[in-house]
Amino acid sequence: MSTEMGSIDRVKLDVVVKACRRGLETLSDTAGSAFKQFPTGACGIASDIVGRILWEALGYEGVYVCATGHPLLSQNASHAWFEVDGLIIDITHDQFHGTELNGWVFAPEDGWYTLFEEQERRDGYSPPCEWLIYPSDGYDVACNEVVAQGITVADLQSY
Repeated sequence: MSTEMGSIDRVKLDVVVKACRRGLETLSDTAGSAFKQFPTGACGIASDIVGRILWEALGYEGVYVCATGHPLLSQNASHAWFEVDGLIIDITHDQFHGTELNGWVFAPEDGWYTLFEEQERRDGYSPPCEWLIYPSDGYDVACNEVVAQGITVADLQSY
């Protein structure tokens, strides 16, 4: 199922996104996890996991975005997020000071995102078969949190 502008269920979207965030937070002190210091340094992999779960749980397709050149970040810093139906989903923005953002889903005109000079965009998320080592621990805990909210996650991946 793909999404057409305005066809998403915003309540379900918020439930899934918040559940993903809660799940990944549980790994923030886990030795050996890519999420050990979550949300710091985890924006790319967290965005891919959110994109995958949004597809598997709600059938929502989206765009992965990696951006650089923000005046409030160091020169070489980048940041990533996932977009669905014109909305920015960013569960790691709080690793940066001064975003003035609350929550995890935003309109594209929210000031902090408009300040990035460059954005690389790609359709969808990177499926596990495209990763050298997939962050399965993050996927598993995020999935479990979504399921705990009563939303079924159907693994639609072909490995």
